[in-house]
Amino acid sequence: MMTYRRLSTSCRIIFCLFTAVLLQACKQPRKTHATQQDTVTTPVKAPVLVPTHEAATDTVDDCPRGAAEPVIKKDIFPAATFTMQADHRTGIETLTFDDGDKLMIKQSGCEYYRLDFRFETSRFEADTTNVTYWSNTGLSLMRRAIKGLDTPLEIGKALNNLSARLEKDKSGSGTNLTLGEEIDFGGSDPRQYLTIDRITRLANQRYAIELSLSYGPI
Repeated sequence: MMTYRRLSTSCRIIFCLFTAVLLQACKQPRKTHATQQDTVTTPVKAPVLVPTHEAATDTVDDCPRGAAEPVIKKDIFPAATFTMQADHRTGIETLTFDDGDKLMIKQSGCEYYRLDFRFETSRFEADTTNVTYWSNTGLSLMRRAIKGLDTPLEIGKALNNLSARLEKDKSGSGTNLTLGEEIDFGGSDPRQYLTIDRITRLANQRYAIELSLSYGPI
């Protein structure tokens, strides 16, 4: 009888130990193979794209100069056209004269107010390196156009100063006018100045003369 009780007690002890081991094993985390699902990744945010027109508007707000407005008087040149560019600041005007000459005016700038004039003509001809000749030609073309222009710049004074500068070339009292040379025509702060920028030979015996007037910094 004593032997049976000892055996029963031993069986209960073994059963309890087995149960404890089994419970402990169930608490251990189950290992898994490294898969893509086990990898923790930080989501990557796509870059925010700003629409072109919004970026252009921000640029406009940062500039002291206002948006471009037509400078050609429609009552003088009714066929003139004005086109606002995508940046909402630059404006381009075009005009064809009765004799076939063409004029394009580009109004641009941020801290400067700038007018670029491009004349195309077949009524004049010379080597494109003859800056004095083409500067006189540009002067003549500008004098014809000025009657139909309405700008804050003193264009009449600018043309008079260009004419005086070209007279120095003719008299030989100084060095000849060069492309890009700044001819002041009003104030020092802000400045107003004119430059002859480019002379180009085109097809069909036509030439382009480009000059600009600037005011600034604003």
